[in-house]
Amino acid sequence: MRRNKILGELVTFKNTQGLHLDGILYQKDTHKITIIHIHGSLGNFYQNQFLRLMAKMYQDNGINFLSFNLSAHDGLAEGFRNDEFEYIGGTIVDFNECINDIEGALEFVKPFSERIILQGHSLGCDRTLHFLLNHSDKYDFILLSPCDSYQLQVKRVAPETVQEQIKRLKKEGNLDVFQLLPPNEYGVSQNDEVYDIPITKKALLSIMEGPPYKLIRLGVQKKYFIDSKCLIYLGGQDPLQTAHRNDMFHYFKERVKEVTEVYIPEGDHDLSNCEKDVIKNIITWQNSLEL
Repeated sequence: MRRNKILGELVTFKNTQGLHLDGILYQKDTHKITIIHIHGSLGNFYQNQFLRLMAKMYQDNGINFLSFNLSAHDGLAEGFRNDEFEYIGGTIVDFNECINDIEGALEFVKPFSERIILQGHSLGCDRTLHFLLNHSDKYDFILLSPCDSYQLQVKRVAPETVQEQIKRLKKEGNLDVFQLLPPNEYGVSQNDEVYDIPITKKALLSIMEGPPYKLIRLGVQKKYFIDSKCLIYLGGQDPLQTAHRNDMFHYFKERVKEVTEVYIPEGDHDLSNCEKDVIKNIITWQNSLEL
């Protein structure tokens, strides 16, 4: 089997609440631009196949690349906060800790970066937006396969409404911190894509009552504005899209200073069959930021 050699360094740094986070850094002293990748639900720093090609092409074009585990990586994992053991992971971590995670990543790359760009994928898009709206510093950003998580949940729990589900979950007795909800409470039931996402009540409510059901929710009035430039990729074969691409692009154009559209008809949620095209567009866009 052919090996694609891409030299990266395994790194560990702390988020701003003392939690140790692991990742991989592709960096050269001559490169002064760094893109930080923010993974999606129950993801991690290496799972998505496009990350390998992204690392190589970014490096070839003078861009450092950091992909790291957020506190909500994978399902359940061991973690250390200020050297004290605790369990972390996407099934139990509060959504809002992503702010601490991204802050930690930024502090880690600032010493060797003159420009930093945030890059979110899937639920990582919500995390990116949430961070930008709760941080004084301005960063340009990339959104890969952003989705209307609220609408996905509407279809998941119908005929019950999302509001009814939230009310029911809060009324029911508190579950043990590690006790998972029944599989039908959270996941995707969209087109031919059907899968369950294991999660605890506390973690799910932090999503349902938090940013993911507010920041990318088509059909609602404009409630925020981000004074930055962004590139947004949408794939024509993404089963998690609940609206036409024009509606999604328009949604962000009302809320972000400058939006560059990248639509690839054959692309899917994980950039399959179009990784190189998407990355080329990102590199071209990044170069234009220097003008």
